Amino acid sequence: MTRILFSTGNVIVSLVLGALLFGWLFLRFPETFAALLDWAGGFKTWLISRGISIEYNNWIRVLLEERQLVFMGCTIVARIVLSILTYPIVLWRERS
Repeated sequence: MTRILFSTGNVIVSLVLGALLFGWLFLRFPETFAALLDWAGGFKTWLISRGISIEYNNWIRVLLEERQLVFMGCTIVARIVLSILTYPIVLWRERS
């Protein structure tokens, strides 16, 4: 039961930390944030130009936006950092 709570807590905390990182980048480093948005736009264009059928391309165009890609990246970075920070705690709990 505790594993379920820890994994769910990890997801929730990483989403919050990802949102904080997103906002921090937006406010403190506007040039970097603009570059990330440009990269996300390029990635979306690259994804659409892969030769996928028009039905799927329309879904990508409608559902995937640049800010969503940047937020997903911030959340992934937050999950990685959170996992690195909590790894010693997990090792300590398994030894006990």
